[in-house]
Amino acid sequence: MTTAVLLLALVQAPAPAPSGPAPEHGPFFAPVAASESNFASGPPPAAPPRFSVGQGAFCFVEDSQCRSALIASVDVGVGINGIAGDRGVDLPYAHYNFRGGFTVRPVMLARKRWNPWSVGLIASWSRGTGVMANTGSIVDAPDEVLQTTPHTSSYRFGLVNQLWLSQKRNAFHIDLTVGVVRSSVLTYAGWYNGTHLEVAAGWGGWGGLFVSGDFLDGDTRVITGFRAHAIPALPAIGLVLLGLLAGGAMQ
Repeated sequence: MTTAVLLLALVQAPAPAPSGPAPEHGPFFAPVAASESNFASGPPPAAPPRFSVGQGAFCFVEDSQCRSALIASVDVGVGINGIAGDRGVDLPYAHYNFRGGFTVRPVMLARKRWNPWSVGLIASWSRGTGVMANTGSIVDAPDEVLQTTPHTSSYRFGLVNQLWLSQKRNAFHIDLTVGVVRSSVLTYAGWYNGTHLEVAAGWGGWGGLFVSGDFLDGDTRVITGFRAHAIPALPAIGLVLLGLLAGGAMQ
């Protein structure tokens, strides 16, 4: 009888409390507690980025989980064309720009883990508004003749550095581009070289905002505007190009 009472008391006695403080759960403390839907093999792998091949080895639209990606965008922007000296007149400036290139994630490729940095190469072509320039070197010269150009064309080549701010799909990223620009200048014949700089903030590869500058000898263009990926922008691009062609801006 005494033995049975002792066994019953041991079964009903509460288990001893674990030593130390209770673990906390959260992103900065301990992993989230296992739920009934978890298995011994761990959670299923995350879905690959959209419009990608090889589980994110190459993406046709930039994403935070891509190891390499295509750049294909269309920009529209407005700003100012500032002319140094008395050879031209400062005028408002606007352009449309087609931009392409690619990016790679060196740390993700080498160490097989996520990293916020990517680097790439870009090239672009833009058609902007024209300029107004005079033929003399003195503004008030009696023989001065003002001339105008219908448009300004530019080619740009640059190195872009990206910093992704999150691992989430369609995350925000900051881009810094440094490169060269080859462009027409005022009413001079031929092409001239200068420096191109740009700072942009993007939402995945779908769109973003940018501020850029082209710095040539005596001709500075500062532009701010919007960009969108070429895939969803194709219908709008077609309408814009038809309008520009009808208006003679692409001649």
